[in-house]
Order: sequence, then C-alpha cells, then structure tokens
Amino acid sequence: MSEDPKVDPQAEGFRQPPDHTTDPCLTYMARIMELREFVGFYFGFVKTSQEMGKAIEDQKEKEEFKVFEYNFSNQRPLVNQVMLSRATESFDLYLTTILRDIFLARPEMLKSDSKIDVSTIIETGNYEDLIWQIVERKVHELSYKPLRELRKFISSRTGIEIFPSEEAFEITLIASEIRNLIAHNDCVVNDLFKTRTKDVEFPLKISDTGRVEIEDDWLRRASYTLDSIVFDFDERASKKFDLHTRYRFGAFTIRS
Repeated sequence: MSEDPKVDPQAEGFRQPPDHTTDPCLTYMARIMELREFVGFYFGFVKTSQEMGKAIEDQKEKEEFKVFEYNFSNQRPLVNQVMLSRATESFDLYLTTILRDIFLARPEMLKSDSKIDVSTIIETGNYEDLIWQIVERKVHELSYKPLRELRKFISSRTGIEIFPSEEAFEITLIASEIRNLIAHNDCVVNDLFKTRTKDVEFPLKISDTGRVEIEDDWLRRASYTLDSIVFDFDERASKKFDLHTRYRFGAFTIRS
C-alpha cells in the first residue's frame, strides 16, 4: 500500500514509493539507488581503509602502506557536491519526463500555448508526430524556466501542487540553485544565486572563499524531500491522467 500523501516530506528515511509508478519515476528511483549504492561503497571503502590502517599501525612508515593514511574530511565537500548534483539532476529529469507523458496523454493542455505554422504541419506528416513535436518543444522550453515559474505552470496546467509545503519548495529551490553553482561557478555564490534565493531562509554556511558548504544533515534532508515530492506527485498524476505505470520493483530492471 502507498503511504499517506500528507506524510512529512522532510521525514528522515527513504520514502517508500507507491506500489505502481510511471517510467519517469522508475528512472528516478534507479538513479537514486545507483547513487546511494555508490555512496555506501565509498563509505565502506573509507571505513575498511581506516580499520586496516589501525591493524598495521607499526608498518605505516613504509611507502607501500601510505594508502591507508586517508583523511576523508579533505574529500567530503566534493562527495557532497556530487551527491547533491546527482539528486537534483534526477529530480529535474523526472519533472521533464513526467510532464512529457502528461502532455502526450492530454495534448489539449497545450492548445493555447503557441501557434503552429502551416509548413510545420505539412512537413510533419501526421497528427501523432505533430503532437510529439509540440510536446517536445514545450518540454524543452520548460526545462530552462526557474523553479518558481515551473511550479506555477505545473499547478495551473495539471491542477496538482507539486510541492506539499513552502518548506519543501524552499529546500528544492536551494538544492537546485546550489547545483547550478556547482556546475557553472565552482560552487561560489553569485548575484543570480542571491536573486533567486533572496526570499527563502538559507540554512548553509558560506566559506571565506564564497563557496557554499553542503552539510551532511541538510544534504540528507534535501535528498529525502526530493524523494517524497516525486513519489507523491507521481501517484497523483498517474491517477488523474491515467498514465501507464509499472510495479515499482521494475526500477531494478528498467536500466539493465
């Protein structure tokens, strides 16, 4: 059985998805499981190295045993940046692909968006290909919109509020904007970041060099928030628009 959609989206722990989910949600789940398996492997490797280092304490002066002198804290900022980037990109990918599926199921939702010239209709050849082209163009356009605008668009067109609370929206907004800093500005705060986050409480520290310091607890909370948002929206959207779903354990095979 799926969980109560009113559950706290920031609750600790991996949210269980609905029993049946859309392919975009399965892809999201697969990407997140890959990420967490990698993180588990990485931390396991660190712990093993540290324990082995303790076991051969008297041998650590030898060059071949220098590998066990590992200070994880030096790499922690990079690891947290990788984790946040992957989680946020997976969320963005989900939004893009689920909106595509919704528009393909209900193309009339886009009838007031733009006009199609006659040459495009003729060149496309048939109705199905024309609809696909219109949907792809709209999805591409939406992928560049700030999260605030995308939120309004999704709510107005689907009738579903994707963010269950302002806190969930703010966490997602901050995660998204930090991801943009990681990708485009070496995680250094810039004016665009300040403008887009000026109305929300920013919970993280800024280093002396101007870089956002991604703390472990906040990163965990942000990741679980994204999970909850995706799973709740997917359950509601799939029912409302009669989208194709699969049994959720398909996430183990969809990327094979």
